[in-house]
Amino acid sequence: MTAPVPLDHLLFALIALASPLVDWLWLYPRFLRAAKAGVPGARRRLYLTGILWSWGLMAFVLALWASRGRPWGGIELGASTPLRLGIRRALAAVYLVLMWSARRKLLARPDRLERFRRKLGDGDPLIPRTSGERRGFTLVAITAGVCEEVLYRGFVMWYAGVWAGPVLAVAISSLLFGFAHLYLGTSHVYRTAVVGVIFALIALAAGSLWPVILIHAAMDLTAGDLGYRALGGAPADDSGTGLPALS
Repeated sequence: MTAPVPLDHLLFALIALASPLVDWLWLYPRFLRAAKAGVPGARRRLYLTGILWSWGLMAFVLALWASRGRPWGGIELGASTPLRLGIRRALAAVYLVLMWSARRKLLARPDRLERFRRKLGDGDPLIPRTSGERRGFTLVAITAGVCEEVLYRGFVMWYAGVWAGPVLAVAISSLLFGFAHLYLGTSHVYRTAVVGVIFALIALAAGSLWPVILIHAAMDLTAGDLGYRALGGAPADDSGTGLPALS
């Protein structure tokens, strides 16, 4: 197994500690204050910040990996065997069917949709309220599916595995994935850590991150769609893009 270099340690610290702490102690509280004060574009600016940071961090990981000539299979991005290819397609298909069925049942019962709204808890402010924000949230969900899987089930699980072995790597990467959601409250940390274990096992069984990327993105897209509907999202669009201008 390839030994980590100093830049790997830096990346691990950014992913595991710096980024979650900034979200929890500064970025999300700042957004909540802005949203409560009715500052225009606060939600869209939060979306854009998360998108740019996540893709930038993932690009750093991939650039370092390529520059060191490491095998892509080390972060579950290599080629799969026919058996594992079949496994990953089957797992993704089963989840998507179950998710679509659950979504239909929720939309058919307003009382269930209301219960879903109450379960949003501290995640409620993240849910889009306008059609423009809804488009922005779509990019957030896709970003989370791609980038968080590469960062946590790819890089962090590899890094932890170097020091602790594969079993503890699953546990450590899942706990850190949960910690990354501390800004949403401690209950989200536990739930997200459990989801992280499931995603890690799927990635290992399939020998690839692609099924969990698809499942993760679909999960977040569905949550955003249901939340938008539950909160009575308005069709008004004051931005045209769902994202703020960079100027």
